[in-house]
Amino acid sequence: MRIKHFLFLAALLAFLPTGSSLAQNRGSLPERLVRKVYKSITTLNPQLDTSYISKSPLPWSFRIDNTLVTTGANLNSDINVTEYQPGDHSLQNGTNVRASFDTRLQRHLHKKLGLSVGYGSLSVSGGLELGAKNPGKNSFISFSYRRPTFGATVRFIRLQEYLDGSLSVEGVAPVTFTSDFPGTMRTMTGDVYYLFNGRRFDYNATQGCNVDQIRSAGSFMTLAKYLQGDLLMDKRDKFMLTVTEGLFSYTTQQVSLGIGYSYNFVPYHRDSDDRRNWIGYRNLTFNLTAIPMASVYNHMYSLEELGDGQVRKTRLDGTIVPTVTFRSGLSFSWNRFGLVGTVVYNRFGFDGMRTTIWRDNNKLKNEFKTDCDFDDLTAKISLVVRL
Repeated sequence: MRIKHFLFLAALLAFLPTGSSLAQNRGSLPERLVRKVYKSITTLNPQLDTSYISKSPLPWSFRIDNTLVTTGANLNSDINVTEYQPGDHSLQNGTNVRASFDTRLQRHLHKKLGLSVGYGSLSVSGGLELGAKNPGKNSFISFSYRRPTFGATVRFIRLQEYLDGSLSVEGVAPVTFTSDFPGTMRTMTGDVYYLFNGRRFDYNATQGCNVDQIRSAGSFMTLAKYLQGDLLMDKRDKFMLTVTEGLFSYTTQQVSLGIGYSYNFVPYHRDSDDRRNWIGYRNLTFNLTAIPMASVYNHMYSLEELGDGQVRKTRLDGTIVPTVTFRSGLSFSWNRFGLVGTVVYNRFGFDGMRTTIWRDNNKLKNEFKTDCDFDDLTAKISLVVRL
């Protein structure tokens, strides 16, 4: 994560407490821009039905997150290698070998402790893994902007795990192996959603924000999701590089679109007798969201070590594949405090087309088809306080 992103966020938050004073005068263009941003963060759409949605008068929210995450990455390549006589590419003179290579990130349960800070519609959260058993420093950070009818979230996750794999060559017994050094998976996901019933339904009511669902309601919604996932092997692992013939990095880029439904069930709500201090406020809300999606842009890039410091980059094109996003959550508010629990599952796939690469001065013809999938399951329990 680059430092400029933190500086931008810090500069934006620094303006928030002074937004009301800036609103008293027209000021210069930068001041008017800050006022506009401040208003979009702190105010709700006046067309909202306040009998269904309630906004807390306390703009700040602080959340301590206890998160359990399990992440998977699976890669499969079917390879057809043909060796030709020098200067002759006719199939009659070629020697053909078929092989299959599978590698996967070891799946473990990771426990992370994080902190989230929100002001109005804007929030930032981050966390680090607890415990000494993990092979590397695993971390995440996310930024969110939420409005009544739409919102956006960007997440960055870094995870290190050992790799398991198998190699099957035609006519030879399969070989299984485990990497000597942990591999690294880095993912960046970006979500943008739109609600068709934003007047009466709040998608973030179970996220510990400053907006609550006070009567049960649901909404159809559209979701656009971008994923960039990087799986990198440690170059010190000579056996892995031998098995993969120098391939050490895989990057997938995918854009998916989908439409689904989200529903908030509110079995209990009691309004506050003191709206200023939120005393006596009670709320219990359950959420269930399911969004089937399909990828509309799907590519993978591989990096191959050729020796003498040379690296070859190969682009693999993929077909349209289904993806899945599922979320459930609950929130219980007691005065200005809250307990929030969420479960989120995401799955992205890549179904590659057959690709051809020539090696060894055009003597070896490698035809291969690569498929992979990334998935993550996250369970989170959070304590929230509003100030």
